[in-house]
Amino acid sequence: LSSFRHPDLYKTHGRFWRVTAKDRPLSPRPQLTALPLPALLDQLKSPERWNRYHAKRLLGDRAAKPVTAALAKWVAKLDARDPRLDHHLFEALGVCESHNFVEPTLLKRLLAAQDYRARAYATRVLGQWHDRLPDALALLALSAADPHPRVRLEAIVACGYVPSPRAVEIALSAVDQPLDKFLDYALTQTIHALKPHWKPAFLAGQLACDSRAPRIEYLLKTDASSDSLRAVASRLESAWLSDDSRETFLRILAHVGGPAELATVLDPQSYEGLAGYNAPLHARLLPSLGDAYRNRKTLPSGDLAARLTKLLKEPEQALRAEVIRLAGVWKLAALQPQMANYATSQTAPDSLRRAGIEALGSLGGVESRQLLSLLSVASPPERVRVPAIASLTLIHLQLAALRAAQWLATNAVEADTKELLGAFLQRQGGAEALAVALKTNPPCADAAKLGLRMMSSIGRQEEKLVAVLGSAAGLSADLKPLTAPELAALAAEVRTHGDAARGAEIYRRPEQNCAACHALDGVGGVIGPDLGALGTAQPADFIIGAVLFPNKEVKEDYLALEVTTKDGEIYQGYKVREDKQELVLRDVAQNREIHLGTDRIKEKIQRGSLMPSGLVNNLTRAELRDLIRYLSELRKRP
Repeated sequence: LSSFRHPDLYKTHGRFWRVTAKDRPLSPRPQLTALPLPALLDQLKSPERWNRYHAKRLLGDRAAKPVTAALAKWVAKLDARDPRLDHHLFEALGVCESHNFVEPTLLKRLLAAQDYRARAYATRVLGQWHDRLPDALALLALSAADPHPRVRLEAIVACGYVPSPRAVEIALSAVDQPLDKFLDYALTQTIHALKPHWKPAFLAGQLACDSRAPRIEYLLKTDASSDSLRAVASRLESAWLSDDSRETFLRILAHVGGPAELATVLDPQSYEGLAGYNAPLHARLLPSLGDAYRNRKTLPSGDLAARLTKLLKEPEQALRAEVIRLAGVWKLAALQPQMANYATSQTAPDSLRRAGIEALGSLGGVESRQLLSLLSVASPPERVRVPAIASLTLIHLQLAALRAAQWLATNAVEADTKELLGAFLQRQGGAEALAVALKTNPPCADAAKLGLRMMSSIGRQEEKLVAVLGSAAGLSADLKPLTAPELAALAAEVRTHGDAARGAEIYRRPEQNCAACHALDGVGGVIGPDLGALGTAQPADFIIGAVLFPNKEVKEDYLALEVTTKDGEIYQGYKVREDKQELVLRDVAQNREIHLGTDRIKEKIQRGSLMPSGLVNNLTRAELRDLIRYLSELRKRP
């Protein structure tokens, strides 16, 4: 009876459960106290945890010198081919730890062990012994870059006990790899604990991670103190600062700074170096101010319309384009005439016309909608029409869908098709609106194929839109699960009649888009697993299932996240890290990180994968058979 309130519960005595194997005697319990020292050390190899635990307790109670001397001989006799070698070394290091006896050689062996648990434990001990090891920081640097997160976690914690600026530099190297909530918490606490040691070095410009933007950005975001941000801003006053360092510091200010720091990023004087004003760098940094507004609703201090108007007089074309885009993001209605002038000018360069069109879409309003509607019909140049339709999705989704359907009915330019579909896929309800419009006014077959290829490359699984595009392209969108006999028959056919050479050609077809998702021999995408893993001998029936239905079984590392923002935008990718302030996604389609403020997020949905099902619907059975044979043959490569 599990309920303590049940009236039949027996409460007079306690209950002890002893679970044993039937028809098998209990394991013998050795008399450890009577064993000589060498035999007691051999108990560290015992498969019984009780034996190992109490043997270590007894070894810890004995005199240190005889135990450590005997332990050194015991370790020297261990068989290097023993599959449990890492565990034996782990137990040996535990004995050293119990006597507080520093054994660098044993420690370094365990730091290089194959088992991540052994490396993690050795890293923890390294943190305790750091003041008695001459190369402790160098060893911690290796652990902080370890491929396993448990080892990196121990390295971060260990760094927190080393009173040195170098320790925080090593801990911050963990930012180079994905951070989970445990790593993020440990790194935050380590930064706070070591602040008295790294802060003077940072203010003096002597912190080595200054040149690594993600690391220094994490440091300043965690600390977020006004004196740290002022130190960054003060460095920008030096004309001797390199362009790379200047860009790093300005990006950090844009990402974590307040109104005063954002004003510094906007100010042309921040871009004055030995060669004078760096307008191209200024142009590259202005979009980060737009991100600060979207994610944190933070604007630079001062009269923004006046400052942007002044910047529009600069001769640098790229700078003026980003300035007008920023005016739209900041909803500066006073600059709408300049936006309209850029958008409608017959003599302005395409980059400026596009910037004006995008600014009108961001600004919104009736006047912007009317102007974009005129630019999205067939009469303007096609190079203006497509961005006008894309920008119209921000203001009037149904009208934009109607214009997009009209364009796709007669055009099949790959770059323009990607731009159009990308605009709709990034808007909440955009895929459904476009599917409705395309059902009434179908796209040409080539445009439909381009659209399907684009969606497969980014892993968007919009069933209605895929069905409409598939129908226009003449492709079936329906795949029924194979029964066990059907799967066995296809696997047998693969083994007896499959042509691996022809399968390789099918794999490389542009319309199949396999390399967009998978890497092979270091070439390809990262949406799905590296196909080199098939070299571990996956059977043909497993490969068939993975090809036909890639979302049926998804590895944890390839679970995707779809995020909808409060202003109706949709982002999709793999989570890099998340904290109370922001979520960072890796957008595989654009190969970039997306920073989303948590206050901006409306909904998060865990997707099975960024790999859509049904990418092989257009293959004949013979082609599918040959493709499977090719993938099966990968395991036989050297």
